[in-house]
Amino acid sequence: MRVGILFNCQHRLLADSLRGLLPGCEVEHFELGMLHDPAMQQAVADIYAGCDHVISVRAAPEFGPLQDDLLAPRVKALHFFPALVFGGFHPDMVYVPTAGGMLPGITQHYHSRIAIAGFLAGLGVAATAGLYNALVFGRLGYFEAYARERAMAGWHFAQDGIDIAPLIDRWRERGRFMHSTNHPMAWAYADLAAAICRRIGLLAPDAAPEAGEILDDLAMHSTHPVLPPLAARLGLPAESLFRLPGMEGRHVTLAEFLAAEFESFATAAPEELLAVAGMADLVAMLR
Repeated sequence: MRVGILFNCQHRLLADSLRGLLPGCEVEHFELGMLHDPAMQQAVADIYAGCDHVISVRAAPEFGPLQDDLLAPRVKALHFFPALVFGGFHPDMVYVPTAGGMLPGITQHYHSRIAIAGFLAGLGVAATAGLYNALVFGRLGYFEAYARERAMAGWHFAQDGIDIAPLIDRWRERGRFMHSTNHPMAWAYADLAAAICRRIGLLAPDAAPEAGEILDDLAMHSTHPVLPPLAARLGLPAESLFRLPGMEGRHVTLAEFLAAEFESFATAAPEELLAVAGMADLVAMLR
């Protein structure tokens, strides 16, 4: 059997999980966001035409022959599932779209909503660091984020026939199951991959195989800590260091992170920073 995967940055986790769950299965996997060249798009579409199943996130028209309506007639069986996105452990983490693309920073494209607000309010690094407290977290709704994210993930996966709530609850018993908002830990994702396989008939409904050891490649990317006020509410160990990208596993303190964040924010237009969701109200609260 040959399976094609057209997904986001989670494509490798899904592919490795399928190889473990379905011995002998040949898996072809690509990251959709990297397929902007028309020749590459066509080449990948040709590969998927020879697959027995293709598992995909939904592709927009900009992806040419890989977009949903054009790919579906060419493949034997096309299955859509969402990527796993869960911000319950990192409700302060945001992206900053700019005219030049996503604003880069010390933790790649991940930024802190509180850091942006402190910068726009004219606060220094020390004063902004003082905002990472339970009072501010409460006002921003961070303590309700886990429940909101659980419900949102449940809704998204239900559209494609998967009840993810029991999986989330099982993962939660082990602690934190996300490196960041869009980077799940490998052991949790293998569990989700099994649910996907059962949903599309590659595993029996009552089958519960183990995917085995999966390389957690997303662990090498940047991430933010589960900040102490939130960790206390979730019953998790408090974290305080921000992980930088790379194999070295380097970390920086909150003060070092904020100093770098302020340098990044200075390269963006103020209106771009203010456009981040909820930012105008947060800045007004601080002034």
